[in-house]
Amino acid sequence: MKSYISSCIAGHIAFNEDLTILDYELYPASKVTKRILESKDGLLSIEEETLLNRISKKFDNIVIETQNHPNKYNHLKNYEKFEFEKTNDIGKHLRSNLTSIFCEIGFIKKPEEFNARIHNILMDLTSQQLRESSKAADKLLIQSINSLDELDESISKLIARLREWYSIHFPELNTIHNHEIYTTLIADNGHRDTIFKENLTTYNFDITESIGADISKEDLLIIQNLAKSIQSLQKSRQEIEIYIENKMDKIAPNLKNIAGPSLGAKLIAHVGSLNRMATYPSSTIQIMGAEKALFRHLTTGERPPKHGLIYQHPDIRSAKWWIRGKLARVLAAKISLAVRKDVYSGKYDNTIKETYLKRVETIEKENPFPKHSSKSFNKKQKIRKKNKYKHKTKKRNKNKKNRNRRL
Repeated sequence: MKSYISSCIAGHIAFNEDLTILDYELYPASKVTKRILESKDGLLSIEEETLLNRISKKFDNIVIETQNHPNKYNHLKNYEKFEFEKTNDIGKHLRSNLTSIFCEIGFIKKPEEFNARIHNILMDLTSQQLRESSKAADKLLIQSINSLDELDESISKLIARLREWYSIHFPELNTIHNHEIYTTLIADNGHRDTIFKENLTTYNFDITESIGADISKEDLLIIQNLAKSIQSLQKSRQEIEIYIENKMDKIAPNLKNIAGPSLGAKLIAHVGSLNRMATYPSSTIQIMGAEKALFRHLTTGERPPKHGLIYQHPDIRSAKWWIRGKLARVLAAKISLAVRKDVYSGKYDNTIKETYLKRVETIEKENPFPKHSSKSFNKKQKIRKKNKYKHKTKKRNKNKKNRNRRL
């Protein structure tokens, strides 16, 4: 005789071919959410193991409805009796008749209790998952890299405003291009006469007079306070940068080694988590951040993107244009390998970067000049123009049809 075992939110239930309940093993009331989360992670519960051991003594053939791999069950007794199916009719019967089955096995006393009981379990499950996700260290890393980008944007805007504002009083100081030195001189000194007294030869600044306007102490005080505010933002940025570097050392040392702390953190932030990134193929990592260009390629037939966020890597950014795509492909493959090492083994492996650097050297040696001839390049350009023209004509035809319908 055959026995069918299926699982639900209450526990594990055994049926016969006539859809009659043979046996069951319910989760303890205090551990329902814990057992559900364990089953989602692919772990076998104690209740499932005890039910299988009990049923396997009575029946010769046991069909288990499960999403787990059969290897998870090979440590149980009478493993040779087990058959595995992802979905079957018994499981569908259980899920479509939960209320009556829960009453029969004693999970609820009355059918009216079903909705309230399920609601409580799902609420507890949601809060538990939120707690687990908030504990993830990569969430803190994502917030830090996003705040760093926002700080960069704010600092650049404020410095542009400070330079424009202070140039009314001292326009010659704009020859100092380093923003940190510029803000420090204004924050510490204020008036241009005080800046002249400083030793400015180290900054290649030898001007002793200015054509700027004289402004009051009140105006200088406001500008000086703005410079001090920018200074504090610059200090915060440096602290966050050090924090990201230390966090990447703990979370993803291999990714940090191959991509750098900033780019590695941006890739994690773009995906949402390090674990999710480990499931991505290298082709997806290569164009991550260039989704608009990819969509444009698919719709209009334009040239597909060679790289996305990984363009910020110094090896890609400084590479010659004809080998940039090859280098991006190699880098994406090594990033994918590094992320999987970090997630699944957690061990630091320097050979990933070594093999990457060797591959970069060979690509640069094998491709000293662009291989595309001018004829083939012109042909590709003509094809793209045709595709663009076809796309435009399609749009025009659609617009004409819409106008005619309206009329």
